[in-house]
Amino acid sequence: MKSNPVSDFIKKTKQYLYEVRAELGKIVWPEKDKATKTTYVVVIFIVLVTAFLGLIDVFFSKIFSYFFSNLA
Repeated sequence: MKSNPVSDFIKKTKQYLYEVRAELGKIVWPEKDKATKTTYVVVIFIVLVTAFLGLIDVFFSKIFSYFFSNLA
């Protein structure tokens, strides 16, 4: 006898969600202060990299505008 595809989908989805919940229970979550400190480090790093890339962009823009303005 054939099984119902919808019923199979529901069973597989329930099994998947059960396994996901079991795996989430195994995770060792960081303490709040450690997560906060790590977030600060990441945000500071992003700001520094953004500023660095912005300076490089301005530098190359000035160089290219100087060379291309003298060609005409």
